[in-house]
Amino acid sequence: TFNSSLEITPDTTSIKMPEVHVGSPPKEWDSWEDHLVHFHHFKRISTEDYYSVKSPLFRCCNREWRLELCPGGDRSSPEGMVALFLQKCSGNEISAQFAFLIKNTRGKIVFEETTSPDYETFPNGEVRGWGDFVEYEELLDPSKKVLNNGTLTVEVRIKPHDKYCCANFIPKNEFAQNMMQSFMDETTADVIFEVKHDNDEADAQGDYDPSSPTAKNVLFYAHKIVLQFCAKGSSLASLCEGQDTSSSTTTPVVPISDIHPEIFHQMLQYVYGGEIAAAEWETRSKDFIDAADRYGVTNLKIEAEAWYVKHFEMTVENVIDTLLYADDARCFLLKEVCTKFILENVKEVIASDSFESITQSTSVMREILSLASMNKKKQGDGKKKGIEDLNKLSINELRAKLYDRGEEFDGPRETLIALLEPRTGEEFE
Repeated sequence: TFNSSLEITPDTTSIKMPEVHVGSPPKEWDSWEDHLVHFHHFKRISTEDYYSVKSPLFRCCNREWRLELCPGGDRSSPEGMVALFLQKCSGNEISAQFAFLIKNTRGKIVFEETTSPDYETFPNGEVRGWGDFVEYEELLDPSKKVLNNGTLTVEVRIKPHDKYCCANFIPKNEFAQNMMQSFMDETTADVIFEVKHDNDEADAQGDYDPSSPTAKNVLFYAHKIVLQFCAKGSSLASLCEGQDTSSSTTTPVVPISDIHPEIFHQMLQYVYGGEIAAAEWETRSKDFIDAADRYGVTNLKIEAEAWYVKHFEMTVENVIDTLLYADDARCFLLKEVCTKFILENVKEVIASDSFESITQSTSVMREILSLASMNKKKQGDGKKKGIEDLNKLSINELRAKLYDRGEEFDGPRETLIALLEPRTGEEFE
């Protein structure tokens, strides 16, 4: 292994420090890439069993990675040990050596683990690392001086196997860019969506002008194969079924009358791999939820729901209406957030004028009672294994696990847990 003299200070935690080498670096430095991952306010991170914090993605070896920290350990951790794992999140499978280092504020290595000289294989989504990386109390020991103003910094070093290394220029895969260029291409489109354009409605919702429509409907040019694969199983894709163009010179037109042209434009562009601006998410996330729910574009709906939850200001006055909306639109994350808010403000919510309406919904009442029961179990024995552990996970966590496995990840809590049950032993035993 090799040392770095970089001293981490509060002023440099978010700055990429330049490196200066005097002489030739030792051979063991060849092909290694270093990344500093900072876990701020480390003492505030929960030490509950299996609780983890995941870093944002960082690039290395032309792939995306992230670091996962479990202060209270994971299923393989002895009592009191911190678990630390590396996860590859994109690109093809790769074999690599990797190391985790924690240094004190003077740059001296205090804790270190490495796979060198052995290589680990990284399929997408799976993690590699140590369930017993370091004792939690040692990280808090003032004499170790590893916390810098409350921040724990982990240096991640990755060295891919030689067969994965290439120092020559490699162009970026242009598939996503080419896909976007085909969006709204009249010459190659094999289906046209004609969205009813209401001028009064457009004025009320803001300007919409992809082709300056004034008094006629808006045409959107699309490709059936894109919809079939990128919006698989959606009602948007099913609208194109049965539209045979093999013996006709006329592109079939599908009429749409239940959505604003601007929202449809954004939704269709999303299916083609386009991104929606943050400002649009913040102001129109509910419109995107409704559109995605109506046309079955699952990923758009879940992303819109996440933005809505992030920016919506929950109050005693609006939580009941929001919960009923979430139940009707099958927004399970929003439903969970509303339910938690109600449980935290039970007396105030019961006293509100809108509470009576919630008692008419059996599914909503069941959700509240289920979450209340789950919270009660969390206060019990944290060492229970299996399905009990799955019940403790949030909708976000359940979705993430299923997504990493390539399985369906939208649905109520019971459905998500049922999908994970066959692998419960693999995950928790």
